[in-house]
Amino acid sequence: MDHDADRMSDASRAPLAVLGAVAATAGLTAYLRWPARQSAPTRQRRALIAYLRDHLGGADMAIRVVHRLGSTNRGTEDGTLFHRLSKEFEEDHSVVRTLLTHLGASGRSIKRAAGFASGAVLSVPAGGEPGDLALLRTLEALAIGVQGKRCMWRALQSLRIGPSTVDGMDFVELEAKAVRQWEAIEGRRRALVARTFSATDPRTE
Repeated sequence: MDHDADRMSDASRAPLAVLGAVAATAGLTAYLRWPARQSAPTRQRRALIAYLRDHLGGADMAIRVVHRLGSTNRGTEDGTLFHRLSKEFEEDHSVVRTLLTHLGASGRSIKRAAGFASGAVLSVPAGGEPGDLALLRTLEALAIGVQGKRCMWRALQSLRIGPSTVDGMDFVELEAKAVRQWEAIEGRRRALVARTFSATDPRTE
């Protein structure tokens, strides 16, 4: 039984290994393509574009995951939650693309392409039945990603890189929206903890 569990655990981690390898390759390629000397304004602009593209890539993956969770939980309270998150993640995705357009840049990048391909792999094992470790891990990954998005909105509040509002929302409102998303995901994650882990004393087993 222990050997079977180990094999299942290794299999569940395999997509993460693929993601790590792809991300490392994309990061190295992007580093080698980065010009050695730039003026300060140019360097700062390129850094901001790279930063926004990284978050766009993270959004690509999150959207795939919540789409899958919404489909596998259709007709349930969880399905309603993931459907709402999917819509909101796509709205946030659109805001970042608008900011990149304002900077005269597209959303395309080597890292994002690699992340998009990896997201297709990772979305396959994402989720699971309530009580499955896979679902808890998926929700934790989403919670971490949303906190990263919140950091982005907060960072952008101190910059003047575009219109004061995008799609009717400013960066303060977008940060508050990210907080609400995190609270919804975290509430569901915490509710699953007791169903996922046994509270028995290991010394009695």
